[in-house]
Amino acid sequence: MRIRTFIVLVFGGYTLLEAGVAAWLDHAGVSSAGIGIYLLLTLTMPFYLRMAFARNWPRPLWLMPLFFGHFFLSGMFLLSVALLDMAGHVFHFLGQGGWASNLLSPVFQAKGVAAMAVLILGTVVVNRFRGPAVHQRTVEIPGLAPELSGFRILQVSDVHVGMFESASTLQSLRRTIESVSADLLVFTGDMIDRRLTELDRFLSFFGDLSSPEGVYCVLGNHEYWIDGPAVKKRLEENGWGVLENRSVPISRGGRTLFLVGISDPASEREDGTGGPDPAKAFQNVHPENGDMVVVLAHNPGLWNDLRPYPATLTLSGHTHGGQIGFPWGRWSLATLFYDFDRGLFRREEKGVSQWLLVNVGTGYFGVPVRLGVSSAVELVTLVSV
Repeated sequence: MRIRTFIVLVFGGYTLLEAGVAAWLDHAGVSSAGIGIYLLLTLTMPFYLRMAFARNWPRPLWLMPLFFGHFFLSGMFLLSVALLDMAGHVFHFLGQGGWASNLLSPVFQAKGVAAMAVLILGTVVVNRFRGPAVHQRTVEIPGLAPELSGFRILQVSDVHVGMFESASTLQSLRRTIESVSADLLVFTGDMIDRRLTELDRFLSFFGDLSSPEGVYCVLGNHEYWIDGPAVKKRLEENGWGVLENRSVPISRGGRTLFLVGISDPASEREDGTGGPDPAKAFQNVHPENGDMVVVLAHNPGLWNDLRPYPATLTLSGHTHGGQIGFPWGRWSLATLFYDFDRGLFRREEKGVSQWLLVNVGTGYFGVPVRLGVSSAVELVTLVSV
């Protein structure tokens, strides 16, 4: 993640948006006292969040949906007002004073914003009813043994079971998972959102899932913010393999697929222990010709640390694909904050190809909105070339 960009765009951008809303409220005739109270309440949120993360206070996860939700609504509000203002000035230039007067009126603009909100809400609801898509990827691995060619991995990421996930949404995801034939099922973090009790609900929907080669996962930053060790213990008791800086071999006809898990940066403790440790994770990984290495790493930024290792394919999540973006192109809100935002990436390391697949996830963070970036799971088929 580009930390400096994140701080400037999120906290600085939020402040500018609130200043814009305050200016509109002043134009609409709201009293100075009312505007002052509004700014005090809205600008206190990012200040408190920043202090909590900077000073390692208990993570105020309850505040994040409120902050990002207000951020989103403020942005949509000002965008709607700006479009109406632009149209008003165009009509004024064309000599249509009546239309111009209406479009520049605060009352009319408030109605226009309400109409925009209804349109966005309708789009969001349609996306929810549609359920997650299945993105099918074929990754060509030079020299992959015939025994491993055709191996299929189903990756699910960022479910975020919590306040935004209804029973019907989770049941739809389960049906999608069960509809896909895969050799291996993996979850790449952020299975729950804000509370440890959400794990019971997660397991009630997905705890009995299986695949021929088992179910494996890594924890995401949200699990660690809540209680990483407790989440790990429960998942292991459920029969899942939790790969935190360790690997497991999966054998097929005498060949081996090494499945490696890298701990999330959020697992680092105040005493300096914990955190991602690729050297430890790869200590038992010694692929021979024809073998395969698949890495699970919640945060795609960890791909940069895997250059020296035989990390043929890395599966990540975390970004949600920005949740808002252009469906016909690559740009999304995640593009502003991440070098690897969504989709498949490839690089050459000492003449050997390495791939990274960033899953857009199925859940939500901040606001329960996806526009142009629909929820999805990834079905990866490994083939030999």
